Amino acid sequence: LSTDKLEIITPADPAQRGCQLSVLVHERGRELFDFLAAQGIIADWREPNVIRLAPVPLYNSFEDVERVGEALTQWVNERMGE
Repeated sequence: LSTDKLEIITPADPAQRGCQLSVLVHERGRELFDFLAAQGIIADWREPNVIRLAPVPLYNSFEDVERVGEALTQWVNERMGE
């Protein structure tokens, strides 16, 4: 995922990353973080504009990951399409 709105900044090489996924939010990052929290999605906020997600296979289902993707898509379409 890399758009003018969101960009995954976690290294693509599995040897250089853990299980977390860092998303650089180019605009209104804290608003997106708060939106995800309101949806029941637990993430970590890093100043100035990074949201970290941890899709850990032992704790998260495929449906959990899909729900995050849908929430991100909804937020970008509704809030960033202005």
